Amino acid sequence: MTFPGFFAIFFAIMIIIKKKYNFIIDPMFYMLMIFILFFGQTKEIVLSEKSELILTLSFFIFFGTTYFIRNRELKFLVNYFQRKTTVLKSLDIKPLTGSQQFFLFLIVLTYITFDLSLNTWLYGSFEKAVTRFYFRLPEIEDAPTYLSIIQFSLYSVSSLILFVLSYNNSKFNTSSFYTNLSFLALALVAFPRGTRGAIIVLLIIIILAKIISNFSSGLSPLKGILFSPKVLYPGLIVLLMFLALSSIRNKEIDNLDMLQKTITEMDFSQSQKDYSSTEGDLLLKDYELSVDKFGNTVPYLPLNYTLKAVLLNPIPRSVWKEKPVGFGVALTEVKLGGQNFEPQHLADFKWSNAAGVAGEGWANNGIYGVILYSFLMGLYAGILLRLVDAFLLSDNYYTLLISLLSFLASLLTVRGDILSGITQGLYPMIFFLLIIFFVEPFIRYKWSFN
Repeated sequence: MTFPGFFAIFFAIMIIIKKKYNFIIDPMFYMLMIFILFFGQTKEIVLSEKSELILTLSFFIFFGTTYFIRNRELKFLVNYFQRKTTVLKSLDIKPLTGSQQFFLFLIVLTYITFDLSLNTWLYGSFEKAVTRFYFRLPEIEDAPTYLSIIQFSLYSVSSLILFVLSYNNSKFNTSSFYTNLSFLALALVAFPRGTRGAIIVLLIIIILAKIISNFSSGLSPLKGILFSPKVLYPGLIVLLMFLALSSIRNKEIDNLDMLQKTITEMDFSQSQKDYSSTEGDLLLKDYELSVDKFGNTVPYLPLNYTLKAVLLNPIPRSVWKEKPVGFGVALTEVKLGGQNFEPQHLADFKWSNAAGVAGEGWANNGIYGVILYSFLMGLYAGILLRLVDAFLLSDNYYTLLISLLSFLASLLTVRGDILSGITQGLYPMIFFLLIIFFVEPFIRYKWSFN
């Protein structure tokens, strides 16, 4: 265990003692678990004393700031979303009809079709697209940025739809037919991405919908979860895909026949051992590398390096070729033995790495960066948790989904890199708010007419 890992375990236990069953819907508990998983325990590496101290400092600043901001009222923000529900009365939670569920499923199907079509074009064929995983690079490198924006936006909407369908099924005991279809479709299109997390997130959404439904109905939070077919079915799919992705990790799958052979011949227990041995203390190793290299054999990045990358990220690179690049690819450059941090050079990298808030903060001008970025990420996470506390048990889909998006975004603040964590967490919320912005006039008109 690392030194801050012991503190993370202690704080997690305190949350369980203080909140009892309610710890299940507390994002900070899961944030602490994620920290323990990636930065709290060691298998191979032994951190230097310097690295331990930096990681501990970052831990207390980050989680301390998160806790402090979470317990502020933030009336201006909470009241803004609360006022919206008076206009969006048509989004009050009630049973969805079969036709409404079918319409939502069609939106998911639109995303699936677009994703498969886009990747088929990018990778040259359908077979290459569905067997791309980690190793294959797109054949078309200069695809328009707006295509990826549309893809990401449709994915975000589809994830929200999966939650709405699951929540509706659980709360009103309606048919789970379209929920299962949506889950299976999203799981199948996520599988070729090669990341186990993308599959697990779908199951988390379904379980979270069930738990929140139980809380809002005054039931035990785990009622109908452990042995419910509505959870066992997606759970079994996720388990099989999890093991399959573990088996093909770091293997180049050239076609569907090879994929089928690899999966049918895989040894479940050996697959997990191979994955664990490959991953090891991956994030801790990259964190130690960041602390060891930057400011020593590699010059520090400017203090505002990550901040600029986050703030300027919405600008398309096709418009600004020298747009700042996130720290993840800068770390990749260092791991490959280079020191060229020019944006146009780093933009050619097809993968990135992460060193957590502490490692990335250290690369941004040493101890000053650790303090700055631990504080800023804690501030961001604290605001997200305040929205979760305010609206997680809401009786309106608008505020409930704001809370869900905040919940999921908060979990992305711990692992890093910072740019990826913010874009993957904050952008879906922004896109959702934009949808509401354009739809609201029609809802307001209908409400006024009635």
